[in-house]
Amino acid sequence: MQADRKKIGIFIIVLGLVIIFLIIYFVFIKKSSPTNTIVNQPVTETVGQLPTESGVGTSTPSDAYNNNHQVYDTSKEPVHKTNADDLGKISMSMAERFGSFSNQSNYGNFTDLKILMTDNMKTWSDTYVENLKKQNQNNLTYYGITTTAMTYSVKSFDDAKGQAEILVTTQRRESTEKINGGTPYTQTLDLNLVKVNGEWLFDKAYWGTK
Repeated sequence: MQADRKKIGIFIIVLGLVIIFLIIYFVFIKKSSPTNTIVNQPVTETVGQLPTESGVGTSTPSDAYNNNHQVYDTSKEPVHKTNADDLGKISMSMAERFGSFSNQSNYGNFTDLKILMTDNMKTWSDTYVENLKKQNQNNLTYYGITTTAMTYSVKSFDDAKGQAEILVTTQRRESTEKINGGTPYTQTLDLNLVKVNGEWLFDKAYWGTK
């Protein structure tokens, strides 16, 4: 009987030691040991970044546009100064319009060209048109001339004095009610220009012989 009590006491002591050991293991030892935990990290995608040599995006397309975009400031451009060639091209256009007219259009081409004429040439133009109208009083009979400018040559150009002379070579065709564009012929137009208040204007015009 006494031996049984002794065995029970030993069992209780051993059981208590086991419980204490388990408590120490789970509370202190297992808690402090590292564990392999997989954490789902969010993946951040950078949209629109351009990779550099290091592989890290440092600029966006908008940055690239701002860096490459150049603003063109026209106010910084030097003002174009009219030269002899410019006057030659203007004179060719003048010759075509000046030399193309018909009696049934009331010689409106001369009126349209007045913005390019000096006061002196405007007066001459009015007189010239009146003479043409007297020569062709019967507007029922059509008469017209078509002029095409071929080439020009600069006879003189002095920007300081504001004087220039341009000779334009043209090809002209006369038309009547019976002939729609007759045989072409070559005729020159000698144009004198002067500068008025900084603007080049036509001052005189002379047709050469056919």
